[in-house]
Amino acid sequence: MIHLRGKDMLFIEAHGHVWEKLHGRRLDTCQVIPLGNGRIRVGQEELQFLPPEMTDCSCRIEVMQTYEKLFGFDKVVLLQTPCYGEQYDYINQIISENPDKYVTVGIPNPQDKASYLETAKLCLGQYHYKGLKFESPDIPFDMLAPENQFVFEELLKYDAYFMVDLGWGDGPNDFPIEQMLEVAKRYPTLKVILPHMGVSRLWDPQEAKTLNSLKKTLSILQYNQNVYFDCSGIPMLATKAGQEYPWPEMADVLKCAKQEGAINRVMWGSDMPTVLVACTYRQHIDCVINHCDFLTDDELENLMGKTANRVWFGK
Repeated sequence: MIHLRGKDMLFIEAHGHVWEKLHGRRLDTCQVIPLGNGRIRVGQEELQFLPPEMTDCSCRIEVMQTYEKLFGFDKVVLLQTPCYGEQYDYINQIISENPDKYVTVGIPNPQDKASYLETAKLCLGQYHYKGLKFESPDIPFDMLAPENQFVFEELLKYDAYFMVDLGWGDGPNDFPIEQMLEVAKRYPTLKVILPHMGVSRLWDPQEAKTLNSLKKTLSILQYNQNVYFDCSGIPMLATKAGQEYPWPEMADVLKCAKQEGAINRVMWGSDMPTVLVACTYRQHIDCVINHCDFLTDDELENLMGKTANRVWFGK
């Protein structure tokens, strides 16, 4: 629990990552090659993916658990993603030791039906994960093609979440919002989670001024009332848009969600450890707690834990 505005509030990290060994892929087929001190190579590109003190480019559960103690997290959503590589055995062991504290998702390949169905059976049927996570630009697929509807039909079969990162750039597979809205129309009972507020081109300085793409993302609620969002990674996006702490874009994004009637569908999360290249953990918390006075106590309580408790933990 954290103590806010004179009372104790449930505090859930709704978007964190841990892994033993980085062995993922990005951009469909490019392997992620760890170079040490938080740097990686993807194809011909090198980038500072993690804080430099992560010398072996790993982020083990002990790192997350230390932050839990420092900041008072009650529960944590440990998300898996293709760019880190699946960590099923590792995270299953973590969950088995703390079954009420951690949840996770599987990472399927929607380009291969047989592989996808096997992953769904394993992760949703056997491991009882909460959903499957997709990376629109990294492992793209046509969400509207008739031959790909098995992706959504299988999730409905297991009553699991379709979690999709819509992309952080200008590539041909980034921000397929029209497809996403059509999926919402076709499957109004499908449970959907859009991390990073659907990204919604929030790294673009012009979008930071208007939030037009975010408003379009939030319009998904016109077609499907089972959609949720998290505000993880916004400091990274706001930094790219030329902002500094406390990143006015974070307050603007949450204010927009409130104006569009979606604030109680937003969950606080960090996207640690990659976000720690742009900010400290404390700053990611404080930019909401100390700079979003327009949120009511109930809205803040939902944002910081209650909504995630319901969505991810069924409580």
